[in-house]
Amino acid sequence: MTAWTREAIEALGPITDVPTLAAILDVHKDTVYAQIRRGEWTATRVLTLGRKIKIPTRDLIALLYAPEPAPQVSPAVPSQCQHAAYSQVTANTPHTSCGCIPAQSAVIRPLRGT
Repeated sequence: MTAWTREAIEALGPITDVPTLAAILDVHKDTVYAQIRRGEWTATRVLTLGRKIKIPTRDLIALLYAPEPAPQVSPAVPSQCQHAAYSQVTANTPHTSCGCIPAQSAVIRPLRGT
């Protein structure tokens, strides 16, 4: 049994065959062929070239070695203040969430039921 590394899979070239795919995934090749024939194989794309079935190695690498998630970047421009989201706005008092000061003409609405 060969230890399949990312470098070894990339060295296969742009495509590989089903027996090699089965060896990499450690399953029997007949299982893969049967799933392809029934249309149940969704792990990678399947290229049918006449009677030959080929698997793109790029798909296999993506399946086995998921890309690193991109780091979360905060936006350079902060989001706009959502004054309408507040049930009451107190004039000249900075909001804790955005730090802005509402305009002098802010409307103060009483809460319902009070």
